[in-house]
Amino acid sequence: MAADETEFPIAVRGYERGAVDDAIKDYRKELLNLTGLNNQLSLELREAQNRLIDLDKQLAENTAPSYAGVGAKAAQILSTAEDLGNRVVADAEAERVAILAGIETDIEQRRADGQAYYDELVAEAQRRADRIINSAKTDYDETMAKAKIQAQRLIDEAMREAGSIRGAISTEVARMRATAKRDIEVKATESDRVLAERRLILERNMVEPIKEQLAEALLSEQARIDLDLELTARRAEAEKEYQRKYQEAVAQTQKYLDDANAQLSTALTRVATARLEAETLEVGARSINKQAIDDAREKAEAIISAAEIEARSVLADAQTKVAERLHTLDTEERKLALEKESILTYLNNLKQVIDQINKDIA
Repeated sequence: MAADETEFPIAVRGYERGAVDDAIKDYRKELLNLTGLNNQLSLELREAQNRLIDLDKQLAENTAPSYAGVGAKAAQILSTAEDLGNRVVADAEAERVAILAGIETDIEQRRADGQAYYDELVAEAQRRADRIINSAKTDYDETMAKAKIQAQRLIDEAMREAGSIRGAISTEVARMRATAKRDIEVKATESDRVLAERRLILERNMVEPIKEQLAEALLSEQARIDLDLELTARRAEAEKEYQRKYQEAVAQTQKYLDDANAQLSTALTRVATARLEAETLEVGARSINKQAIDDAREKAEAIISAAEIEARSVLADAQTKVAERLHTLDTEERKLALEKESILTYLNNLKQVIDQINKDIA
């Protein structure tokens, strides 16, 4: 075999290139020496065919142990090389199994970490949604309670004002009626007093007895007429005064009623406004609550989606790394197989050369 023959491929883990190259060089040198020795011995054998049998036996005794040793050494080399190849393949297989186990463990760990991270994100999103919902519900309850208290307060104030106005109106009407009645009674008493005074004056001034009855009759008739006229006038005046005061009382009462109605209308308007405000606040609170729930749900869905994307990304990265590592292992395994095949081929060639040497010697 030529000394400049192609070298072995690059070594893998557990295979030192320099040592193997040195060993192969030694094998090649030894093979060359054996080949040269074989040629020399063949020449000597052809030249010594005519020598004596004892010299031929002596030559056989001197050379046989050397070739036997060469055969044993070649067998040892073949066995060592085969063991080395088997160890290299076994080490590569063990490393492949260990790497696959490590990758599987790493994948499981990444998957567990991703699931834990995803669960934590979902739990945090749920907690945030619960906090937002509870806060919105608390604000809504407080707003509704304040609105109800304000509305009830306005209603109570309106009822109190209306009751006070009605009481004041009733008191004023009763007072006006009593005043009118007293005025009528005073005027009637005054009329009776004036009539009595006139009668007394007429009685004192009547001198003639003959005319007493006529005068009395005339006086009585005239007094009656005057009294009727005065009473009629006074009654008319009293009635007019009563009507005036009654109209004033009615007008005042109507004014009080109008004021009361206006205040009641204002109070009812306030109540309606308060109710509308309460309803608006309720609608707003519900809208805020719904918006908060929707926002929390959207945030939770976004967090969950992000967690799922991240988990899928982690899993995809792990799968990519596994595929790359498996491809690398397959490539290395093919390299080892080729190297083993090359070594076995070389050893077989070496064995054939040695067998040929043994045949030539024989």
